[in-house]
Parts: sequence; C-alpha cells; structure tokens
Amino acid sequence: MDTLIRKALIVDPTSPYNGQTKDLLLSGETIREIADDIPLEDRQWRIVDEKGLCVSPGWMDTACRFGEPLYEETETLESGARAAARGGFTAVALASPKNCPTDSRQKVEFFVEKSASLPVNLYPVGTATQAAEGKAMAETYDMLCGGAVAFWDGRPIDNNLIEQLVLQYNGALGALTVTTPMDRSIMHVGVANEGPVATTLGLHGIPDIAEDIAVSRDIFLAQYTGAPLHIACVTTPGAVRMIREARKKGVDVSCSVTPHHLLLDDGCLQDFDTRYKVLPPLRTCTHIAALVRAVKDGTVCCIASDHTPVDIEDKKCEYQRAAYGTIGLQTAFGAAWKALHDHISLERMVELMSIGPRRRFGVEVPSIVPGGVAEMTLFDPSARWTFTKDMIESRAKNSAMIGCELLGEVFAVYVKGHLTV
Repeated sequence: MDTLIRKALIVDPTSPYNGQTKDLLLSGETIREIADDIPLEDRQWRIVDEKGLCVSPGWMDTACRFGEPLYEETETLESGARAAARGGFTAVALASPKNCPTDSRQKVEFFVEKSASLPVNLYPVGTATQAAEGKAMAETYDMLCGGAVAFWDGRPIDNNLIEQLVLQYNGALGALTVTTPMDRSIMHVGVANEGPVATTLGLHGIPDIAEDIAVSRDIFLAQYTGAPLHIACVTTPGAVRMIREARKKGVDVSCSVTPHHLLLDDGCLQDFDTRYKVLPPLRTCTHIAALVRAVKDGTVCCIASDHTPVDIEDKKCEYQRAAYGTIGLQTAFGAAWKALHDHISLERMVELMSIGPRRRFGVEVPSIVPGGVAEMTLFDPSARWTFTKDMIESRAKNSAMIGCELLGEVFAVYVKGHLTV
C-alpha cells in the first residue's frame, strides 16, 4: 500500500527540499514523488495528515544494547526494535548484550539475519577484543565481512597496548573503533559524580579525571595510529575540550553525548532512586553547559541513547549495589530536544540524530529526494508530552525519564516499506 504524507516540513540538510513544506508519496521502499500538492489517485493509499508534522531521514542510534540472546527477560530483539521505532529510530547500531559478547562472525550474522524481520534495521557492533575482556584482539576482519559496522567492547579497554593494536588493525581495515571513556582504576568503587551531592549523600564519587585520562589516552593512540576513533557518551568539560582540540589538529576522532546527560544532573540522586544510576554518572549544570557548547560548535557528531535494559531486581536494591543503566530509545529525541531547542536549529538536531551517526558508522543517509530510499522519521518538534511507565515498549522499565515532560514527539517511522506508528 502506498503512503501519502500531506503538508510535511522536510528537515534534511542533504536534500534540495530542505526547509520546504511538501506532499510526499511513498511506494514500497522508494520515495515516488515530492510535490506541493499530490492528487489522491488511489483511495487505497494510506494518508498521513497531521498538523505540525516534520519528516527527516530516519534516525540512527549508536549506543544501544538489547538482552537477546541470553537475557531476553530484559529485552528481546522484537521489544527493543519496537522501542526504537517508537522513539523515531529506523536504524540501530547494536552493541553486545551483557555477558554475551558479539565477538565472532557467526554472532554478527545472527543479528544481520534477525534484522530482516524487525521493524527497524539492526547494524551489529562487534567487540574489539575477545569476549570483551580487553586481553586479546577479536576476529575483526571476519566480523567486518559478516556485517559489523564498528567495534566496541561496551566497557573500557584498560591495557594500553591492546587498545593500540586494536586501533592499528581496525584502522588498516578502515573500520571504526568505539571506546568507553572511563579509567576504572580511578573510578574504583565510585557510583556518582564526585562533588557536593555525592558527599552529602555519602556516596563514593567518580571524578572528572577518570573520564579525562581515558579520553586523553584514546586521543593519543588515535593520533599515533591514524585510525578512526569514536568515543561514546562523553560527559566532562575536559573530555569535550580535548576532543575539540584534537579534531582541529586533524585527529580522526568523534564523540557522542546522551540525552540524560544533557537534561538531568546529579541533583536527581537526592532520593537514592536507582533509575538515575548510570555510567558515566549524571554530572552537574556546569558539565551540561560544556556538553551543550560542544553540540553547538560541532565537536559532538551524534546523540546516542545509551539504551541499557536492566532487570528490575538489579535496580530494586541499595544505590551502591544497583546496576548501572537506563533505557532511552523512546525518550531520546524528546529529552535531547528539550535540552537543546534554545541552542541549536532543528536542522542541526537532525544532523545529530540521523546524518552524523550514519556517516560516522558508514551507514547510508536516506536523503529525501524523488527516487530515494524511503526511510524516514515523522515527528512534531513542538509537541510537549509526559513520559509514563505505561508507555514503555521495552521489557525492562528502568527509565530515568519516567514522569519527565519532554519536548518533541515522534508520530511514526517509515522503513522497509511500512509505516510504523
């Protein structure tokens, strides 16, 4: 069934129709026509006619974990894909599930095959080291041939030599290495941002330098090897400053930030609510201001949900013992746009949600042009709404955004020839 989208504002810096309000006719996986007014030729067409609707190239998340295989009780591929679609994502770079590393071609191909039957596209991210243990390199070339788009352990590689070898080998293959910015020896037993809030609550703190030292090392190794490097989910002024300066020097380094680190600060911890226990930890207003500046000046190339489903039993315990992580696919746009709408344009937001992550991870950008691939997100950037627990599509319910008023709501995604509302 063809789909006719009426009077939608096209937000796509890669398209000649950017900034124009048009009708769009989608036929299967192709954009058949874009015009001011497309006549209704077939009453079987599905009509989308929503006030305030915008369309952009389909969004892509670059920091996401599901539970399957092994931990289906927290998230199956199907439930995770539904959450992604509901959050406006048509593509997900899927990192390894907890304790089930994607470290072989067979495991990569499992996700590639499963992706065909899901409402969004999954792009597997293989581990950089065997079993994600940081001790020996993984089978990068085989996984790349199997369909992996990048390599990330989902945790820090503590051994400097191993990370150097990973970058050298992946760089020679033209493959992207992703790192986690945390020095675990300095983090030690920390569970919250080091500062007045942690001190008042009696929680062990994680200082900025735990992140800054890791980022500094990663940048030096990227500069030495000449390999492309993406640092996931940075949170400190020092980290974004070093990345900014390295990029000016020509180092091939990029980074992402999360919606929860843009919107929430460590004041949320006052009641010891474990929904707010994330890693890196929620920081301060000063940290948020530095992240916003990095988004504005182009240091940050993408917004990533860091979607981490956690079993309820691992959150229903004292704060120090609770697991890290928050689910974030459904609320990523609403939370990030609420934090950023006074600072950046809607075009820049689409770059962060779609174009930037796709280009960095080597995934095609589906430009909105006649004859182009019909893979797009339909959303209303002006809608205000409150996220509630009963809205959650994920099997896990550990969302830091429950009860938050958000700005910008997803209406639907169009991908694989289907409109998913």
